[in-house]
Amino acid sequence: MDRITDISKLVAKNTVAKSISKKRTTFWQMVRCMIKLEYKPSWLLIITTLGAFTYIFSPLSLLSKQHIIVRFIDDLFILFVLLKVLSHETLRYTRFKARNRRFCE
Repeated sequence: MDRITDISKLVAKNTVAKSISKKRTTFWQMVRCMIKLEYKPSWLLIITTLGAFTYIFSPLSLLSKQHIIVRFIDDLFILFVLLKVLSHETLRYTRFKARNRRFCE
């Protein structure tokens, strides 16, 4: 019962939603800085993004003979990896902002 009340308190405080919202705004700030060439993304992000989009939108798949649900789960796993790398990159961008004490507009 204590665990349920802890979860309800967490939802009531809305900390999860604030965290997601904060990362979303940081992500878009990072994208604006990358477009203006003021922030250079890591090679891991570039390679992962290109690889994920190529794999997901390619008509060829490693699991082409499998059931459609298995292929869908495979694509979801690739998206999960891409989101983890993007999350790591937003943290890297936050450190970049703190070190330079300026924001891209």
